Amino acid sequence: MAIQKIKIRNFKCFKGLFEIELNKGLNILVGNNETGKSTILEAIHIALTGLYGGRNIRNELSQYLFNKEVVDSYINSVNSGSALPPPSISIEIFFDGSIDPEYEGNENSEHDSCEGLKFEIDFNEKYNSEYNTLVSKRNMMSIPIEYYEASWTSFARQSVTIRSIPIKSAMIDSSNYRYQNGSDVYISRIVKDLLSPEEVTAVSQAHRKMKDERYVH
Repeated sequence: MAIQKIKIRNFKCFKGLFEIELNKGLNILVGNNETGKSTILEAIHIALTGLYGGRNIRNELSQYLFNKEVVDSYINSVNSGSALPPPSISIEIFFDGSIDPEYEGNENSEHDSCEGLKFEIDFNEKYNSEYNTLVSKRNMMSIPIEYYEASWTSFARQSVTIRSIPIKSAMIDSSNYRYQNGSDVYISRIVKDLLSPEEVTAVSQAHRKMKDERYVH
């Protein structure tokens, strides 16, 4: 096993930090339903390939990637006038020391020198002005994911690309099949070509609120 340890923060069912160490050779995850087994595999797959549901994670950013309790606390804080910092997701992959010395460094949550990489979904501060205007209205309906970006860095503090990651992941999930029909493509082109950034944000917020209300009812 090329991976020694995984640390996951605020991804799906994992609120705060979750850590798991792997054995050399074959590893089998066993547990009850809804305990996070698939989420662990998804986290590894995203960090190593940049793919989520077969698509580039940068095109699939959504508040539903975040832990729901973290999202709810954030939204409530904004609307109450005591806004918490925008939540983030991080996935740290600790290699076993035999992969690539160029990935060795102490830019990890343990601050120990080891091989590995960190994947993050985080707020991009270049949108501070627009974000502050949105927060001041105290009418937040969902995480403003339009202001987020996905990034990869090695423990050596170097930005890395998906192609340069020295180990890969293959994830087979027969229970999840997604496709995009012609109307989806047409609508996405309208949104991209005709709406202003402010209008896109407003539409996205309203759409996510509608989805949340549907799930609640």
